[in-house]
Amino acid sequence: MKKTIINHGANLVILPTTQFKTLHIAVDFSTAVEPENISARALVSYLTAVSSARYKTQQQVAQKTIDLYGAQYQTDVFRIGQTHHVRFTLQIPAPTYIVGGKQLLTEAFDFLSEMIFNPLAENHAFDEQVFANEQQSLINELASVKDDKSRYAVAKLREITYDKSGMRVSASGNEETVAHLNPSGVYQAYQNMLNDDAMNIVVLGDINQQQIISLIEKWPIVPHQAKEEREPFYRQASRLHLSELVEHKTSLNQAMLTMAYQLNIKPFDDQRFAVMVMNSLLGGTPLSKLFMNVREKESLAYSIYSRWQHDTGFLTIAAGLDTTKVHQTDTMIQEQIKAIQEGDFDNQTVDAIKMSLISDYLSQRDSPASQMEVAFSRLLTRRETSEQEWINRIQSVTADDIQNAAQKISLQSRYILLPEV
Repeated sequence: MKKTIINHGANLVILPTTQFKTLHIAVDFSTAVEPENISARALVSYLTAVSSARYKTQQQVAQKTIDLYGAQYQTDVFRIGQTHHVRFTLQIPAPTYIVGGKQLLTEAFDFLSEMIFNPLAENHAFDEQVFANEQQSLINELASVKDDKSRYAVAKLREITYDKSGMRVSASGNEETVAHLNPSGVYQAYQNMLNDDAMNIVVLGDINQQQIISLIEKWPIVPHQAKEEREPFYRQASRLHLSELVEHKTSLNQAMLTMAYQLNIKPFDDQRFAVMVMNSLLGGTPLSKLFMNVREKESLAYSIYSRWQHDTGFLTIAAGLDTTKVHQTDTMIQEQIKAIQEGDFDNQTVDAIKMSLISDYLSQRDSPASQMEVAFSRLLTRRETSEQEWINRIQSVTADDIQNAAQKISLQSRYILLPEV
């Protein structure tokens, strides 16, 4: 993957393709996860989504995207391991299909530059009215998690699982911290993002590479060396004692059982491919033991899944179920894990799971967002695994590999959400 350095401050990857009739631009700012800056960075993403010095209202921003032939502009925040990301994305029709396409391309890059680098601010502070509106919008979004029992339970599980405080907080921060933010403090967080974050740009579409470079070189990118050079992956030492929390809430008609297991393997250990297959066999697909046995055969849960997070090393299991079935479900989940650890699974199911994993992986070819995510991952980790190597690694996973991977998991925390009696 070829990378171009722009203005000594950003990495640019261009992915030329005629596969899609759209052009995609994504700009990603990343830094180390710190609890004191997560909420402010999340609010930056809200503020830069709805206004700039030139487009002072959300209506003006929307009108400009209409003028760009129905462009789609959005911002987002998320976490990968121990890095926090603010991302800006813009999608426009491929200029090659538009009369005056060169002008459209120039205007699109100018618009994105405006939204990122020229916020609606004065005297080193964001506009007070826009700030108040977006601050409340973010608070409302964070508050809505409490009304979604699945999201709430997983969030509470995260709080009791991670040792590092920044890992316990949502990528969008928390209500209390957001409520105490002010326009000047968030503006400083925005400036820190521009000056200190690692900045990665990915552009995908039917484009002239030199033209793209020329357009981005006009952006006011701050020359700098990002402070955070370590890999994003987070790992922590195994705990000797289980962290457990049971909570009761009103207005619930079913319970949530969530558990976090640690899988202590290094981020790029070859065992990660066996872990992918093992997780799919446990609860990651409709062919999994949790789905087939716990949900379908025994009818113990309305929903159940397992998810392995390569970036943190944790495997999460979550189930929505009746209050009276929590203990029985917990016991049966442990039985499914033990069965895999002892090799109690058939090769036919494993082969089907491998085919499903490979099919999902290859489907990335049909998605601009997925192709760009692969490029961002390679920029962030500074590592590449070729498509064929990835497929070969999955295909070569053996039954013994799956058993060994399952034997490495260790229960670290359990959170149970129950209806108020």
